[in-house]
Amino acid sequence: MALRGKEVRPLIDHAMHERLAIMAEHKDMQINELAASLLEKSIAGEWHQVSVLIRRSERLGKRWRVVDDGADGA
Repeated sequence: MALRGKEVRPLIDHAMHERLAIMAEHKDMQINELAASLLEKSIAGEWHQVSVLIRRSERLGKRWRVVDDGADGA
């Protein structure tokens, strides 16, 4: 799997890096591929929570910056 999109280089705890390396080896993946996949899943989950809160607060009159990528099906 080739990396695509924007580049992010997070610094993670040493123990987390070791766990990531073990998981990547077990899944026969490169560390960066697995890290990108896990980060994307985490961002998708967090985005869902935030988007629900945004929709609820908009019903109460709060306006937010529009981000419509169509990815969450809302």
